[in-house]
Amino acid sequence: MKKFFNWLDPYHQSPLYFQWGFWSLLFVIGLGIWGFIHWDSPLMKSILDNIFVYLPNYLTHEMLGHNLIGQIGWRICSSACPAVGDLWMAAMGNGAETLLPVGLILLSLQLNGGRWLLPLLWYWLGTTLYAAGIYAADASACALKLTSSDMVTNISGGICTDAHDWHRILKGLHLLNYDTLIGDLFICLGVFSVVIALYSLYYYWTHSEQYLTEG
Repeated sequence: MKKFFNWLDPYHQSPLYFQWGFWSLLFVIGLGIWGFIHWDSPLMKSILDNIFVYLPNYLTHEMLGHNLIGQIGWRICSSACPAVGDLWMAAMGNGAETLLPVGLILLSLQLNGGRWLLPLLWYWLGTTLYAAGIYAADASACALKLTSSDMVTNISGGICTDAHDWHRILKGLHLLNYDTLIGDLFICLGVFSVVIALYSLYYYWTHSEQYLTEG
């Protein structure tokens, strides 16, 4: 396991290698719990869902997720197993939206000095997880107004169709009754990711002399 983490993070830049103390852990956990409890407050919503993150996330969700990766997977899977192809198409919206910052985080860990990109990438990841949580929690109600993958057609809320990604996913997996629980899990992970982003920025700044010494 140690070899795996050293390969994953050769320069020990991730929070796994922070010098955690009792008070720093308490602060991060406490702030994360507070953020999750108040995730629907105006403050948290403005942090987790604003125009600066909405546009890139939306374009990634529709163009990269549904219209590129989703279409490729659907064409490969649909002839052999249409159900798998449909699930793949639905999952690649939030899937691509989340995997893009994850991939950039993993890439940054391989770069000496990549730590300075990590707070922004952790924050980006948090916003995608938050968006996935909101979407997943709506799988049964289908109350959200949606935009189709053609990025033009609007779909009114209150109607459950295959255009609702998470309705399609959870219905296919027979997990529709657990939509709010799954949504809460994604929101919780999103909030903690944003907290890690804030604490990482503080930690890197206060340990900048140490990093300069280490090269």
